[in-house]
Amino acid sequence: MELVLGIDKVKKRHRGGILALGTFDGVHLGHQKVIKSLKRRAKRLKKKSIVLTFDIHPLKTVDPAKCPPLLTPKEEKINLIQDLGIDLLILANFNKRFSSFSPEKFVKDILVDRLGIEEVFVGKDFIFGKGGTGNITFLKNKSREYGFGVKIIPPEKAGKITISSTKIRELIKEGKVKKAALLLGRPYTLYGRVVHGESRGRELGYPTANIRPHYEVIPSDGVYLGKIRAQGKDWDGLLNIGAQPTFHKGLARVRKGEQGSGGEQKRVIEAYIFDFNGKIYGREIKVSFLKKIRNEIAFKNPESLKAQIKKDIVKARKILSLI
Repeated sequence: MELVLGIDKVKKRHRGGILALGTFDGVHLGHQKVIKSLKRRAKRLKKKSIVLTFDIHPLKTVDPAKCPPLLTPKEEKINLIQDLGIDLLILANFNKRFSSFSPEKFVKDILVDRLGIEEVFVGKDFIFGKGGTGNITFLKNKSREYGFGVKIIPPEKAGKITISSTKIRELIKEGKVKKAALLLGRPYTLYGRVVHGESRGRELGYPTANIRPHYEVIPSDGVYLGKIRAQGKDWDGLLNIGAQPTFHKGLARVRKGEQGSGGEQKRVIEAYIFDFNGKIYGREIKVSFLKKIRNEIAFKNPESLKAQIKKDIVKARKILSLI
């Protein structure tokens, strides 16, 4: 797959072909359906398969206060789309100028003049142009005017659930990571940097890596079975999310990334990596959530917490033995 960073970097040799267009946050099974349909069509017509997406979520520029946390950072989105076997991925810079394009300007200047597309594949709720004023009807009308085809891909379902990035974020925030994985087509993954914590885990005999996450969805408080990517290898482990209530009783919780004020305790993410004794402070880390084991509990004392951690590990290893 060839990667083009920015619409302005598109060359003459990139013109023509069949295009899939969308934000594709999460590259979930619904997105994969659109991209795979595009790929089949391009192969049948012996044309290039092209995906046009954005470097950030459009709302980050248009209305930052309403922008949702990402399911996939830019680098992971690129890798996931590459894995689908596309010929060309164009990652547009969704800046103020780009967001100001009217639907007419987007179709004519980008799709027709710049890319010279022959067909475009989109989901049925696709909107585009300044203020999201362009819709499927507008796109179809313009396709007749400019001579390119439009293919609308119906939503994908998992059972009775219509797959969408919004629904997946909702499930993750509720701690339903196993159900979210069914919609994503893989376990939900979070990226961050290992930072120094309060060494509570080490004091209990279970040293943990404290993770400062990037801009991604954080599951609800509790203990999860997970996979941790560290030092170039995948490790099994437990992931704990919460405000450490055993050590911070009576303190209010705040969301991740926020520092408590007035006695508040920040929400933390910790990873206890099975059979691991490496040093990873300051390193980037990747964690995947497989299953929620239990909710967060405020124990009477550290000894009770230590006993529960031991039970959590036994339970986690039993689950892993059945996978």
